[in-house]
Amino acid sequence: MKLIRKGFDGLDIAFPLVVNDVVVAKLLEAQEQSKLAQQDVGTFKHNGVTMVVSQTGARGGYTYRCSTEMGTPMGETWFFKHPRDNGDEWGVRVSCGALPLALYGLQQVRADVENKLERLELNYEPGSESIGRVDFAFDFFVPDLRPQRDHFVTHSRTKVREHADQSISVDGKSGRVETITVGKNPGRQVILYDKRAEIIAKKKPYWLNIWNDAMQRAGYAPLVIEDRAQSEVWRIEVRAFKRHLKDRWGVTTWGNLKARLPEILETAFDEVRFTLPTSDTNRSRWPDHPIWIAARTALDDDFDDLGSMADPDDIREICRAVTDETLLAQVSGCMVARAGLHGVGADQLQAFIAGTADHIRREIDRHPERATQKLETARAKYGITG
Repeated sequence: MKLIRKGFDGLDIAFPLVVNDVVVAKLLEAQEQSKLAQQDVGTFKHNGVTMVVSQTGARGGYTYRCSTEMGTPMGETWFFKHPRDNGDEWGVRVSCGALPLALYGLQQVRADVENKLERLELNYEPGSESIGRVDFAFDFFVPDLRPQRDHFVTHSRTKVREHADQSISVDGKSGRVETITVGKNPGRQVILYDKRAEIIAKKKPYWLNIWNDAMQRAGYAPLVIEDRAQSEVWRIEVRAFKRHLKDRWGVTTWGNLKARLPEILETAFDEVRFTLPTSDTNRSRWPDHPIWIAARTALDDDFDDLGSMADPDDIREICRAVTDETLLAQVSGCMVARAGLHGVGADQLQAFIAGTADHIRREIDRHPERATQKLETARAKYGITG
């Protein structure tokens, strides 16, 4: 068993700020472009900040939902309220995903967010923020881990939810538990899950780069994703939502989070324990599993700078390759489906596909401006510039 990585895996934060009329006008224009194209392609640019504005906003009164890096999950999602005289000053929210936090660490992600606030002409004052969610994860290479519901010992007031989702099982065996979740939003969750199975099912191969970078720096052999025995990674994740952070721990600001996070995580491991069963009928006396002990031990270090040394450009290329593979599968499927519609036999399939390609080329020749517009829309959608 090896601890491969620990670090932040998610962060939501709100600011008591409202964008000015110039920024709103640009956001509205980009949103209208997305609505016209019926996909999220409208580009907002202001003082060096570039975002793609979605067709729709989000719950909570946010009129605009924006992504800072289209085509990959490497940016943040920003939410803006339209400035109205309604007394609601909390007009900006930012959601930072797992990948940028894993690559750059919390300190750099925070600096990037605050830099964008300044460029958006928002007068942010440190300490005025409100942190709404923090996810922290520990990734372990631990072959043959087979967790069960009764291996968890929890506080009597803690609710346990278990789901053995066979749709993401890579070995097809029935009854194999892949995720156990303790707690729920808006409180706290402690989760143990098969991260390898998730990245295969959800096509997130870039995590292998991050893990193998850590394995190499520690002097270990790289993980081989095709072989479960050589790549079985289980993640322990603690998710602290706003009610838990604010009501129980008094955490709303960066300073609060830095001061209290070690205790928040330590308490989570005290109140939710993954254990090794013994013959003792009193489950509360079962000892902690070694993976739980290792995660507790890892709490002693600083949490500020936990970024990976993996190359972000390599990660971008992997993300685009996954998208390309998905699009190619869709094109191939549509070609074959169209052939079936026309009653084409297997011996005629290649000729039919070539004929379809010729038909597409003729359509482009007949309507070059429409084709060019669609091409530019696609480039914007996937963040391709230049």
